[in-house]
Amino acid sequence: MEESELIIEQEQLHDSIVKDILIDRKKESVVIRITTAELYFPETEAISIIAEQVSSFTCPMKSPWGRSCSINEVVKKGNRLEVEMQSGDTISIEAESFKIVKE
Repeated sequence: MEESELIIEQEQLHDSIVKDILIDRKKESVVIRITTAELYFPETEAISIIAEQVSSFTCPMKSPWGRSCSINEVVKKGNRLEVEMQSGDTISIEAESFKIVKE
């Protein structure tokens, strides 16, 4: 596995699919496992976004735009990461650090 600091480029994870989200309350971490879109990661099929020292996590599943597991865009603002889904829901995480692990 290759690990790197999270650098969000515009559209980098667009059309990638959220496979699952793992919450570890004891470690105060959240892991979002993603199947990547080939256009943006041609040699990588799976990555994980790992949030450490998490203080807040929300994951609505209301699907105002219709059901979807695909990512529309990912934005990092300071210690907050927002994953806007193509369903219209936004996963929001506040944490001390974020990193991407290529699997």
